[in-house]
Amino acid sequence: MNLETALAGRDLPRRSGHSFETHSSLDTIPGVLTTRDGTRLRTLITRPSGVRHPLPGILFVQWLSCDSIELKAEAEDGWSRMIRRVARESGLVMMRTDKRGVGDSEGGPCSRLDYLTELSDHRDAFDHLVRQEFVDPRRIVIFGASMGGNLAPLIALDRRVAGVIAWGGGARTWFERMLAFERNRRELLGLPHRTAEMNEVAAFLYRYLIEGKTPRQIAEDEPELIDAWSHLTGTDGETHYGRPIAFHHQAQRQDWAGAWARLDAPALALFGEYDWYEDAGGHELIARIVAKRHPEHTRFRLIGRTDHHFMRFASVEEAARDEGGAVNEGPVVEEIVRWLGEVVGR
Repeated sequence: MNLETALAGRDLPRRSGHSFETHSSLDTIPGVLTTRDGTRLRTLITRPSGVRHPLPGILFVQWLSCDSIELKAEAEDGWSRMIRRVARESGLVMMRTDKRGVGDSEGGPCSRLDYLTELSDHRDAFDHLVRQEFVDPRRIVIFGASMGGNLAPLIALDRRVAGVIAWGGGARTWFERMLAFERNRRELLGLPHRTAEMNEVAAFLYRYLIEGKTPRQIAEDEPELIDAWSHLTGTDGETHYGRPIAFHHQAQRQDWAGAWARLDAPALALFGEYDWYEDAGGHELIARIVAKRHPEHTRFRLIGRTDHHFMRFASVEEAARDEGGAVNEGPVVEEIVRWLGEVVGR
């Protein structure tokens, strides 16, 4: 590690009073990514302690929400345990980057961060990782989790990657996923079966995502749909799942399936059986598309009785209600570590 890298973490003020995360078998290197527009973002790189030769790398691309990628020492949720174990057990370098306005990162607030800006930042993060002297630039894997699974193939475009991992974000359009989520939520939570409401939601999502209208425009043009916005999950004022309307409009315009088709590397598509945010078909589609060019090492794996957050449940209904679950990151970590060993070695 050079002096510039070692000191990089000091160039961005620490917003919290906490020290950076530590791992018994890893070096943790806090750093700064300066994006193409000059915004400084917090990065965290982990690598096996004591190793000095260049290693394969993992770029971790996170979820939709505005939560930090830093791991708290006491955190035992499924996401934290999964990330911690992949970092330790893969034997590779792994880099994470906080979004604008999150953690120490400048810019934001994250509630105004649109999809294209976030995509650009992750592309800059990939280029930053490639330049690290302790990383083998020919063997970098992008690991996209949740919304990151949709961003991952777009980050890989026009870049040399060794492979891509997707968890919880398939190849179908944002409209298809939103519609499936709204249907699944109603059915699994035992809400009254109201065809009229579902038709209203479908019509609203079409105007909102396919036609690119704002909720206010839809309400003005079609007053009969005025209540649909409040019937959707995660709406709050001018944000949806904590992100601006522009984010969702831009996400819908992305050709995720086309990006997977252009990927010149194998892919591992993972999906939890009880992940009701969408369905397994969107992940099977990734594997079918990528396998046409890279049949070796490209595969789809369904992780039994596991939800979006690496929790194991007795039934999908209990998963939807978040009742009685237990952390179950192990099967996912085992699949990832095995696949990484095949694709980039250890």
